Amino acid sequence: MNNFLKFFFRYPIEFILFIDFFILFKILPLNLARIIGSLITTNIGPLLPVNNIAKKNIEIAFPKESKEWQKKVLKEIWHNFGCIMVEYAHLREILDNRIEVIDNKYSKDFFDNDLQNIIVSAHSSNWEIPGMSCRIRSNKISAIVREPNNPFIRHFLISLRKRYSVNCFSKDMTGTKALIKNFQEGDSIALLADQQLSSGLNVKFFNQDMNISTLPAQIALKSKSKIFLGWPVRKSNNDFEFEIHDCINSANMENNEENILLISSKIALFYETMIKKYPDQYFWFHNRWKLK
Repeated sequence: MNNFLKFFFRYPIEFILFIDFFILFKILPLNLARIIGSLITTNIGPLLPVNNIAKKNIEIAFPKESKEWQKKVLKEIWHNFGCIMVEYAHLREILDNRIEVIDNKYSKDFFDNDLQNIIVSAHSSNWEIPGMSCRIRSNKISAIVREPNNPFIRHFLISLRKRYSVNCFSKDMTGTKALIKNFQEGDSIALLADQQLSSGLNVKFFNQDMNISTLPAQIALKSKSKIFLGWPVRKSNNDFEFEIHDCINSANMENNEENILLISSKIALFYETMIKKYPDQYFWFHNRWKLK
């Protein structure tokens, strides 16, 4: 009965509301839509239970910062989230005009050769930006994404990503197999591997234990490929930059548990370093350390 109610009542109602807001924000200019989205989330967000998770995460990650600083960052996080929500209605404009992919030695190494490699990023600024940035530079990249539970919204987002992002697969066993198949056939891989997992490998993240995905390390060590570390940033004018900051080369590393831990820990440290620079842009609403 519960599944029946979800599929025939809750999910359709959620989808209708989603589409209504999508159409509204699509009609509005992007910057005006962002202002309205921010007003909604900064006023309603703090009243939601998930606000307590974000608040606790920030307190754990930045224990030495003042309560005033933490409160200010939390408000800016809700502002960023409001912008993200309305930006789904303007992905074409963002893809065409609002993303700068920074050229450096790492971007040239990743985008400008025919080797299959891996790029990892995180849920920061707008989590669609890494995939969209990769699409700007290459049509030979596949990714895994965590899709909404609502099947109607899920199919709608799949259609958007087909138009504006890399080739995306669902975050399940079928999707992982398809990702590996594409990798074997010549695609590089893009992953957002920053979220806490029920399984995975335990690493330190802001001096706390967190289970991180070992998929980037496992694929890299098995294929002797490189892992590139990229990060999206929302600039002061609300345009985006995406830059690859570093590279982990597994060519001379043995495929063993020790090196899986070493690579995964390096990825977690990269995430921590970048989040400290842009704490207000990170997605703190995930139960990062399985808080009670």
